[in-house]
Amino acid sequence: MTFVHKKRGFTLVEVIVVMAVFISVLMITASAFNTILKQASKLFGSEESNIEGVIGLEMLRHDLQQAGYGLFTEPAVYADEAANAPASDYNDAPNNVPRPVVVGNDLATGLAMDNNSLLEGTDYLAIKGTTVARNAAAQKWTFLRVSSAQVTPQLWASTSENFSSNDRVVVLRKQFGNPVRSTLVSDPAGDFYYAYSDVAFNNLSSAGASVYTAYGIDKTGVTPRFPFNRTDYFIGIPSSSNSIKLPPHCASGTGVLYKTTVNLANGMLTYIPVLDCVLDMQVVLGWDMNSDGVIDTYSSADGSVVNSGITEGSTANVQAALDNTNNNTIATTPNIRTNLKMVKVYVVAQNGKRDPGYTSSSPIILGDTGEGSLTRAAGLALTANQLNYRWKQYRIVVRPQNLLSNQ
Repeated sequence: MTFVHKKRGFTLVEVIVVMAVFISVLMITASAFNTILKQASKLFGSEESNIEGVIGLEMLRHDLQQAGYGLFTEPAVYADEAANAPASDYNDAPNNVPRPVVVGNDLATGLAMDNNSLLEGTDYLAIKGTTVARNAAAQKWTFLRVSSAQVTPQLWASTSENFSSNDRVVVLRKQFGNPVRSTLVSDPAGDFYYAYSDVAFNNLSSAGASVYTAYGIDKTGVTPRFPFNRTDYFIGIPSSSNSIKLPPHCASGTGVLYKTTVNLANGMLTYIPVLDCVLDMQVVLGWDMNSDGVIDTYSSADGSVVNSGITEGSTANVQAALDNTNNNTIATTPNIRTNLKMVKVYVVAQNGKRDPGYTSSSPIILGDTGEGSLTRAAGLALTANQLNYRWKQYRIVVRPQNLLSNQ
């Protein structure tokens, strides 16, 4: 018996139907995959911004906590601080008692510094204290043991906490009372700093029971311009010639939040980018004007605007505390050291990349409830090019522990 096998393929209709089904499934899958990629990109961009904010702004929080550390309260002789404007606008040199915190309010248009245009309308924050520099010597301190024969520095159990030979240190003589006074002590040559050694402080032996503390300010070989350290925070838009570049995904009108340290050798600034795509930084100050331990007054960065609910103190007193270049002398009250209890910093930064399907609300209100008049009275209005971005407001609240108002 013979079997006949029929050889039969797919018809054209069947092939077309299968291809149509396959293409439909592929298109649905591709669309879903594309949606996933877009959402993942938004999420990654958002989380990247959040991580940058947490890490970068923690440096700002740390520096604010250190404001006033190792500063003297009596007039001293020194000539220089930051070399160029607008950083030099926040100097206490020559010879004034250093303010722990100095803030510029609502920067004018057209300000430029070191290949950066400062972002108009933002605030400028200068923080002074020995520990706000990045060198190892600035992170150390010790006290001096005074005897009738000699004065020797206390050595710590961990050698990493001890000064190295010839580290630049300042010595403060502390007098306890109300208020506590700290006088800057010159070395035998009349300089305001000492080159550290075991025998560097023997000229102080005749001071008897005085309490002396040594604070590091810089490493060996440096001739300091001023007897403390200083770090400034501001938003700058880098120029094309700047080695620091603004990322291309940043919205127009944003800049880089910088931490800068003032070089003790020449007064120039060393730049550290803290956060990219930043739209605004505003500072609010909290004051205890009657020294009862409770904040009773909030002001704008320069004290020109005081919250409307003020019941104690006055606008004039707050302005005096901010504007008087000798505001930390014993004769000047109220002043920053004894009345400033809190510093609030609000930073508005881009959260992720541009999203054409999203429209941000505008204006953005900065600050806590009731503080709009102390930051931007009309809020921060977004331009048309900024509306398709998500914006996050970071809130940093610090009570500087080295101010008398918080001790």
